Amino acid sequence: MKEKGMELKELFTGFAYNGASCLFYSVDKDGGIWVLLGKRRNAHLFSSPYHWSIPEGTIKDGESALDAAMRIAYEETGILDDRNKAELFWSAVEGGISEAIYCLKLSTKVPPKQTKSYTDLSWFRLGDRIDDMDPLASDQLRKFESYLKTMKKAV
Repeated sequence: MKEKGMELKELFTGFAYNGASCLFYSVDKDGGIWVLLGKRRNAHLFSSPYHWSIPEGTIKDGESALDAAMRIAYEETGILDDRNKAELFWSAVEGGISEAIYCLKLSTKVPPKQTKSYTDLSWFRLGDRIDDMDPLASDQLRKFESYLKTMKKAV
């Protein structure tokens, strides 16, 4: 069976959406990569309720994808952004759907602030099994891992 990736055009037909996300990550002294995920209180467009996901939301009129990703990440985690260091690691535009996902490396695993968006915000080691992971977030993390491998080869 063919594994499905993020085929946006197959998710929704006749639907318009412009979204952005920011994945905060940190590298520990042993080289382990940690990512910050939130467990949503309610369903949020592509994310299931009570499943771990990357902070994600809608781009407002006149807002760039990067500005939206940083705004959403701050609103949902309380972590201030450094948009000059954020890197786009995946994007797609298909039909009426567009999505841009940025990553931002933090020097340490900054403790997030609880917000109304999540029942929990936690750091997870990339590659570890995460129970209750949103299927879309699983795919996004695989794309992030691929991006990191590509970046290491480019250096």
